[in-house]
Amino acid sequence: MGLYQIWNELHRVGTTHIGGGPDRRTGEMKYVAACESEDCGWSSAYDSFEAASVAARGHVCPVR
Repeated sequence: MGLYQIWNELHRVGTTHIGGGPDRRTGEMKYVAACESEDCGWSSAYDSFEAASVAARGHVCPVR
């Protein structure tokens, strides 16, 4: 399954990416904010795009 089939939205905020897609169990939209740095490993899931966006803006990558 390709990435285009999983994620409906992909946004970049600083060093993080925000992706949204339907939850497999409930079908509701869920959002994930993840750092793009390989050694960081930070990611977190949210119920709204706004919450994921705030977390992405507030993330300070320890690697960069």
